[in-house]
Amino acid sequence: MRSGSWLLCLSLLLSTPAAARQPSGGPSLRQRTLVAPARPGEVPPLVLHVAAGVPTLLQLEAPLPPSTLRLPVDEARIRLVALGPGSWLLLLATSLPEGEQVPLTLEAGPGMEPLRFTLVTRPEVADVRVRVVRAGASTEDAAAESLALHLLATPPSRVALDSPRAVALDEGSIRARVESVLWMDRRFFSTAFVRDSQKRAPLWRLVQVRLRVTLADGSLQEWPARLVSGAPGARGQRYIFTGLLPESATHLEVAMDGEDTPGGFRPLPEQELQP
Repeated sequence: MRSGSWLLCLSLLLSTPAAARQPSGGPSLRQRTLVAPARPGEVPPLVLHVAAGVPTLLQLEAPLPPSTLRLPVDEARIRLVALGPGSWLLLLATSLPEGEQVPLTLEAGPGMEPLRFTLVTRPEVADVRVRVVRAGASTEDAAAESLALHLLATPPSRVALDSPRAVALDEGSIRARVESVLWMDRRFFSTAFVRDSQKRAPLWRLVQVRLRVTLADGSLQEWPARLVSGAPGARGQRYIFTGLLPESATHLEVAMDGEDTPGGFRPLPEQELQP
C-alpha cells in the first residue's frame, strides 16, 4: 500500500473517538502521550505496540531536538515514512512474532543521549498515535522531593494499606509492593518496598516508576514519577515516588522498572484513590 493510502487510513483511525477504537476481532487501538525520560540510557526503552495493517504515527513535540530515527540495518519488515520534522509513520509488512522486540533509536545529535524505543506486537493492543514530549519544569518539584525525603525518613506510615499491592514481578516472584498512598489534592506520594530475595543475589534495583492515566478524550498519558530511594536494609529497600495528576485524569496505574526490564502497569488500590 502506498504512503498516501496509509495516511488516509490513519486519518480515519484518528478521527474515531479514542474510547470506541476496537475493531471486531482486532486489537484495541490507542493514542498515547509519552513523557521522555530525563536520562534515557539509565532506564528501559519506551515500548511501542505495533501491528501489521495498523499504521503508527510517531511524533516528537517541541522543544525536543530534531532527531534521526533508526532501525537495525537488516530490518526489512518495518518501513519508516518521514512525514515532516519530528514525525514518522511506522508501517509493518507483518506483525512481529510473540516475544520478539525490535529496537528503534532516535538519535538527536552529538553530545545528546539517544531516545530508545522497543517495538512489540501484542494481540490485544496497537498504537495508532504516539506523541513524545519533554517533561515541563514545575515549581512544585523541589517541594515535592523535599516532602518525599521527609516521608522516607519516617517509620512506616499510618496510611499503610491493609493489603500491599504487588507492582513489579520477576520470574513469578513478587519483588516490589506499594505499601502506602498519601493524597494531597491531585498530588500523591506513595511508599514502595523492594524486598531482598535472600538468595545471595544483588538486591533488585528499582530505576524508574512510570505513571499512566486515562485522559478525558480516552487517550493515555504516561510519564516518569519523581523517585527517591532509601538506604538498603536487612530486609530490602524503601522508595517514595510522587506524581501530579493532570486535570480530569482517571485510572491511575503504576509500573516499576528494573535496570533492563520495564515493569507491567498495575492500578493503585481503589480505596486509596481520590473520588
